[in-house]
Amino acid sequence: MARGAIAMALASFLALFVVQAVADPPQVSTIVEPALGAAPVNAEDVHMVAEFSDADGDAHLCTDWEIWSLAPAEPVWQAHCANGPEKVHIHLGDGAFVDSHAGRAALLPDTAYELRVRFRDDSGEPAEEWSDWETRPFSTRVAGPQGNEATAWVARPGYAVDVFASDLQLPVNIAMVPEPGPHPGDPLMYVTELYGTVKVIARDGTVRDYATDLLNFDPTGAFPGSGEIGLTGIVVDPDSGDVFVSLVYEDTASSEDPKPHYPKVLRLQSDERGLKAEGQTTVLDMIGERQWASHQISNLTIGPDNNLYVHNGDGFDPSSARNLDSFRGKVLRMTLAGEAPADNPFYDVGDGIGPRDYVFAAGFRNPFGGAWRLSDGAHYAVDNGPATDRLARVIASEDYLWAGADSTMTHLASYNWFPSHAPVNIEFVEPGRFGGSGFPAHAMGHAFVTESGATWASGPQDLGKRIVEIGLDGAGNRTSGPETLVEYAGVGKATTAGLAAGPDGLYFTDLYKDTGFASPIDRGANVLRVRCLGECPLPGSPRSAPRPPTGEAPPLRVRRFRAQPKAFVALAGAKRLAKSLPAKRGTTFRYSLSHPASVRIRIAPLKGTGRRGELAAPGQQGPNRKSFAGRLGSRWLPPGHYRATLHARDREGRTATARARFRVVGPCGAGCAPPTGGRDRR
Repeated sequence: MARGAIAMALASFLALFVVQAVADPPQVSTIVEPALGAAPVNAEDVHMVAEFSDADGDAHLCTDWEIWSLAPAEPVWQAHCANGPEKVHIHLGDGAFVDSHAGRAALLPDTAYELRVRFRDDSGEPAEEWSDWETRPFSTRVAGPQGNEATAWVARPGYAVDVFASDLQLPVNIAMVPEPGPHPGDPLMYVTELYGTVKVIARDGTVRDYATDLLNFDPTGAFPGSGEIGLTGIVVDPDSGDVFVSLVYEDTASSEDPKPHYPKVLRLQSDERGLKAEGQTTVLDMIGERQWASHQISNLTIGPDNNLYVHNGDGFDPSSARNLDSFRGKVLRMTLAGEAPADNPFYDVGDGIGPRDYVFAAGFRNPFGGAWRLSDGAHYAVDNGPATDRLARVIASEDYLWAGADSTMTHLASYNWFPSHAPVNIEFVEPGRFGGSGFPAHAMGHAFVTESGATWASGPQDLGKRIVEIGLDGAGNRTSGPETLVEYAGVGKATTAGLAAGPDGLYFTDLYKDTGFASPIDRGANVLRVRCLGECPLPGSPRSAPRPPTGEAPPLRVRRFRAQPKAFVALAGAKRLAKSLPAKRGTTFRYSLSHPASVRIRIAPLKGTGRRGELAAPGQQGPNRKSFAGRLGSRWLPPGHYRATLHARDREGRTATARARFRVVGPCGAGCAPPTGGRDRR
């Protein structure tokens, strides 16, 4: 009997122990942002980050966030039981202002506050499912300078800013056409709008839809906060004229709530004028690599090796950045078809193709901007950190160390911003890129960076809303700067985002409709242009600076030479037969020239010594076309495979050639001569 009583008591004790062990509450491991003892934060854009842990392995269900004033001690902002990414990283736009701050859109400047955080697990035990409150004191920065209602943008002496194109919605990135045509309606650039549209902007500033509805979900959300997600990176293939874009898409088949978003790269096939996307193909789908607002896939560039370089944020999972088996937190390298090149630093076909085969460099947090510097053939990135940002030269196989600690953002940095200025794009002005864009000689090879500053902030900001110039040596070490080129001086919300060098200056986007808006996502943003007016002195110097030396003129180049269609009928007369023919009658040679030249196209069989001839063709700068019915002199080409060789020569005697293939199919009509020595290879 005694033994039975002891056994029951022991069983009861063990049961109680097990229940208590299972019911351990979650914990707030640490509050990451605002950091302890950090500098005052922007009253309009407070980043709040905390880390979850649970000893018994219960999942993180949601989080209560509150900001309290100190005098009186009361809550002024709150977001209760926030889920999704807001469980661990939240912004003011994702919650609501209450009590004394009700109706406000920002905290008070130069004021002390306290952040309070507690986590809830999914144990379902009311007494144990909530953690204790964790607190963190912080303060807001003093109010910035008052803006000027008459002047939104101010440039350095010698430069001017003008609006080039308008009526855009959240324009985040710009891709210039490498060799734009000379006519007012020819495409000059493409712009990604965050919520799923690509715009094409002509030389005369006309804005058209190039591609629409690229997102399969509604991205609308808070700014700053969950609405900062969608379509971002963009680059133009100089050979085909096609446009590559990066975005996140929703896994509509998932049963999760909310449904996950994954990154991917698309190729948009351009029509012959580059004004419309006629189709799209997926280059790389990174399904399973969940991404949230801001820290998503972003910058796209095509390197000197003709490979595609893709910047990918860590998706608010710092542990992914250094993990080679994740696409996130990386700069990726792939062919234009989306294949992993065999000379990538971690490529190993023996274990199958996965994320590590695409990795060029790892350890990034949010590398939103990137650009190639022609003078050293190197790729550079701007990477946003919690409190420290960096500009870094991207080196193959390197680990940039981001894993959650702000201190790692100094690793391999050419320059650091502290406190954060939110650099979002970078571009280089160089003679080999649009002849230096009309900028002075002392600016050649310098990096220009857009600092967006606090999200959706009003008026001028001393930590952003500007373009800065940074000098770098041949090894990527900073030699000068940052020096302000352009800064916001108005009273509204505009900032700097997209950036690209063009034929006559630097072009940038201002992201938001500046004034007269109803919300952050209103249409009404712009593409602006910064030009040197002729006398552009060194920063801080009254001395005038010369324009870049002319030096050797840029080479003559031929792009995208092809026959459309590649197979056609060479037919003398008899148009009435056209509908019954197996292929189109005649073809058109299409090509683009970097500058004016005389052009001749020579035709010859692909093999043998059959009929040959030569055509005179247009030679204007930009796109050209030459119709070809299939007749050389008085004779029509017989069926067979042929090579067309374009020879161009400019006024200075520089030459360029390009080749294309085509096929003539029968019938060939009257006057047809059989090919000599060549044959149709079918």
